[in-house]
Amino acid sequence: MNISSPIISYNVSAQATAARAGSSSAITLLQSTATDSPSDADQVYNTHYILAGASTAATLNLSTGDATGDTWTAPVRQVETATAAGTVTGAGTAEVEVTTNGGLPAVIGFDVALNDTPTVWAEKCRAALTEWSTLYDVSGTGTSIVLTRKPLATYTLGSTTIEMAYANDSTLNIALDNGTCTGITAAPTSTNTTAGVVGDGAYIANDDVDYEGIALDSPSDVYAVLIEASSDDGTGSQQIDYTIGTEYSGRMTVSSTKSAAVLLSYPDTTSILDTLSFTGTSNTALIKVSVVAVV
Repeated sequence: MNISSPIISYNVSAQATAARAGSSSAITLLQSTATDSPSDADQVYNTHYILAGASTAATLNLSTGDATGDTWTAPVRQVETATAAGTVTGAGTAEVEVTTNGGLPAVIGFDVALNDTPTVWAEKCRAALTEWSTLYDVSGTGTSIVLTRKPLATYTLGSTTIEMAYANDSTLNIALDNGTCTGITAAPTSTNTTAGVVGDGAYIANDDVDYEGIALDSPSDVYAVLIEASSDDGTGSQQIDYTIGTEYSGRMTVSSTKSAAVLLSYPDTTSILDTLSFTGTSNTALIKVSVVAVV
């Protein structure tokens, strides 16, 4: 990829309206802008990371573009399946009872008609289960009634989407039975079709390639390193500590309501051509590192 006219800039500003009696005008409290244009920069790339779990480490070698990280355990969303059986011999209400996280079961009634086959009343059951749609995706065909746990967080890395997952809930159960109707075959226990697996470690995308996927040449100078962090994880915050060699270090804390970014513009060449290291300390976060360099 041939690049031209790269611009590295940042802007910090703050304004206020005077509150003291007799004052009403706007005041500029802070205004700072810097712009650099490295005319010989010929390489721009970014590398994406998902950090999940406590003390998860990852690195980016800024002199080569090589990225590494702790072994990745892929997340798996839990799937629970109940199977309808028995044709309705007496119209009325059927019942689906959902138990989750060891709590009291929630019973949902739904109307069924005389001679509803298992396929017909299973569709009615799936419609009734939309009450659980904030926690589970409701699906299934034929006689299958399926609950799939919603993602813990969803991250997009270029063309790849990673859905983080909650731990397996061994108490999750879908029970089927007659209410005021007759003919349905009671099914008190559902099947844990797919156990939930919590994602852990470091997932890496765009390792050692530019925006076109072409292998990087090793840079001789780095003009800017931009570190951006965000989280879609609603269970808490992720603390990310970073270091580059012995010269640069810092901490970012992100959550589903707060992102963070650090820009190093025209850093010291000797120090920056080193290894950028991350350590995530708790939940999940997406980190994007963008680099402007010259080969």
